Amino acid sequence: MNEREAWIALASTPGVGDLTFSRLLAVHGSASAALDSVAGLPAGRADRLLAGRLERRLRPGLARALRASAANPGRVPRHMAALGGWLLTPLDPGYPPGLHAIEEPPPVLYGLGSSGDLLGERLVAVVGTRRPTAAGRDLATRIGTRLAEVGATVVSGLAVGIDGAVHLAALEAGAHTIAVVGGGLDEPGPAPHRRLARHIAKRGAVVSEHAPGVQPTRGTFPRRNRIISGLAGATVVVEAPARSGALITARHALEQGRQLLVAPGRPLDPRVAGNLALLRESPARPLVGLDEMIVDLRLDPPGEGSHPVDSARPAGLSLDGALESLEPTQRLVARALAAGPQTVDGLCRATGLDAGVVAAGLTMLQLRGWARVLGATELPAGPLLGLHDDRPA
Repeated sequence: MNEREAWIALASTPGVGDLTFSRLLAVHGSASAALDSVAGLPAGRADRLLAGRLERRLRPGLARALRASAANPGRVPRHMAALGGWLLTPLDPGYPPGLHAIEEPPPVLYGLGSSGDLLGERLVAVVGTRRPTAAGRDLATRIGTRLAEVGATVVSGLAVGIDGAVHLAALEAGAHTIAVVGGGLDEPGPAPHRRLARHIAKRGAVVSEHAPGVQPTRGTFPRRNRIISGLAGATVVVEAPARSGALITARHALEQGRQLLVAPGRPLDPRVAGNLALLRESPARPLVGLDEMIVDLRLDPPGEGSHPVDSARPAGLSLDGALESLEPTQRLVARALAAGPQTVDGLCRATGLDAGVVAAGLTMLQLRGWARVLGATELPAGPLLGLHDDRPA
């Protein structure tokens, strides 16, 4: 077992977080020495002796878990290989330079898709609430499209809401995008975005600091935000209430010395209270327009020496391509809605589905910004507008 293998085995051991990992390295000098040392502790007192050595409370059974990792160091790399993924550590030349510079860089970065996208020079994080207004979702879509036009790669968190809108806008524009998730990559992202995650992995990357099998928790989401801002040279906050997780990403961006742009909002509107607080209390600059955003971020239009959108990529998503990111029921409803405004009864006739099933599908489409309500009529929105249908006539 070489040091890289030991590093991955140590970091991926259940119960070893960033602080414990760092402490193990500090006390023993290397990952391989840490695993060797734990293997030599008497079984009955291993946890107590290890906690004393590290001078911190540890998860019960951690010494036994470390022994298991040392005995089977290839377990996690094999799992990632089975998923078609890859691993990067700070020991690897392909580890993103931006993450080297942040506090507590992930000991291991697990990924699906193109690891090379993490090394791009034009990475911009775009974040916001999971419950955006129609105006906020529209702004996120326009930001994602404009960034794609100048060859930037959008980084976000794959959450329902602003994140999903900006990821999809980048894909529609033929650009790559990077999603940072809060759990293992065997089932990345929230259930409504599992198909979107697979699409991103084909034209970008889905990354996590957690080994396969790790379930996301309330604690893992705030921590992944430091990776979102750390990968990017700048962060744009679209719409955030006072307790939005997007504000955590914004604070990380400021602490990491990254540029921060914030969309202003109406005073006294709780849906943008976080935006207003950032503009009042931090060095953030206001987002005053899409062209101004490009100037503020120093993203000149693609030209010689820059990294424009690859002309070999499709110019945008076809209708079938966009629908790939949906679950089967949602896909049926969305395809029917893409033809034009419909009532619920009309969608039932077009899809052959019961009203309750159609209503549930519409709810998810509305949350994702694919549909909006006007009286008793459902209107296509977001990706269902302006997409060409590549099915035979």
